[in-house]
Amino acid sequence: MKKWPSIIEQGDDSGWTPLHIAAHMGNKEFVKLLLEKLVLEKDMSPAYVRNEEGLSVLHIAAKKGNVDVMEQLMEACPDMSELLDKKGRNVLHAAAESGMSEVFRFFKGAEFGSLINEQDEEGNTPMHLVAINGHHWNVLHTSVQLNITNDEGFTNMDYFLLEDKLQDMSPLWWKGCRPSLRGALLKMGIRSLDPRSKRKLAVDVVGDDKSKGKEGSVSDFWKRMSEANLLVVTLIATVTFAAAFTMPGGYNQNESENGDAGLAVLRKRTAFGVFLIANTLAFGLSTTSVFLHFFASATIKDDTFHKKVARRISFYTNWSIGALLLAFIAGTYTVVPHSLGITVAVLLCGCFLSNMLFPLSIKKEEKLLFEN
Repeated sequence: MKKWPSIIEQGDDSGWTPLHIAAHMGNKEFVKLLLEKLVLEKDMSPAYVRNEEGLSVLHIAAKKGNVDVMEQLMEACPDMSELLDKKGRNVLHAAAESGMSEVFRFFKGAEFGSLINEQDEEGNTPMHLVAINGHHWNVLHTSVQLNITNDEGFTNMDYFLLEDKLQDMSPLWWKGCRPSLRGALLKMGIRSLDPRSKRKLAVDVVGDDKSKGKEGSVSDFWKRMSEANLLVVTLIATVTFAAAFTMPGGYNQNESENGDAGLAVLRKRTAFGVFLIANTLAFGLSTTSVFLHFFASATIKDDTFHKKVARRISFYTNWSIGALLLAFIAGTYTVVPHSLGITVAVLLCGCFLSNMLFPLSIKKEEKLLFEN
């Protein structure tokens, strides 16, 4: 290095400098020598050089699990952990992809808390990459946020859930991690509701028709219809339950002699009564559908019985949708009774949708319900 002092900055065709190579090989003595030279020259910029893939010296050391080298690098360049590669990934992303749990332990301090939750260009945190690559270790920082979703809408638990890796899910569950809605849908097999899986579903259905015949495809149809209805009524039950405690117009917060404190402000309006009845009806029908679904799946194992239950669930689902639509119209009318233009627009839109879609759906479901 005395003869060619600039060699420390020069890279090969892939952009690898001597410091990159030393970090990759875990040669801490040579890394120490190079860093000491940079310190003497008061120019640490060569330590921050990235190769053609955008990997810094710290990324490369992390991918190989060379913690001793990483310790030397962080001591000489404390802000090196902020470097990102061309995919927007930090040092923990590199370690997660390679399965180097010891790197996570090295960066477990509070000063590195943001690294564990940092997302790359695809929205993946380091914990996402741990799950995606199927690693079986669990090093959780105190500041880790386990329910962050990536660009595909998945939390890191979704990847364990889809692979049925229960031993990896358990510690995450107790730490508060939950699967996302899309991950739960894919696990349930409702790919028809996921646009990114729609094409795959069509191929699967064609394959089922050829391999199982007409009887198998019909059975799959009722199963998919039942599962789709379960999703819809669960959402309706959730929405209507929440609406029962967040009334249109809110609640009276003022103490009064009439004892009105805590009561709904608009309770005396007729439209409010319509909203309350329609919302209660939608909640009752949707919860009945949920109960029927679980009752059928947990008791009788007869296909004919399940078909009859599926017809009734679909019938109740349509009526709960209609009641939910009525509750929306009534609730909107309740809070804007003095705005004639907005009121008319809401009523016309609601009536148009209900008249065009709801009768057609009910007619179809009544045919399914009463057919032999």
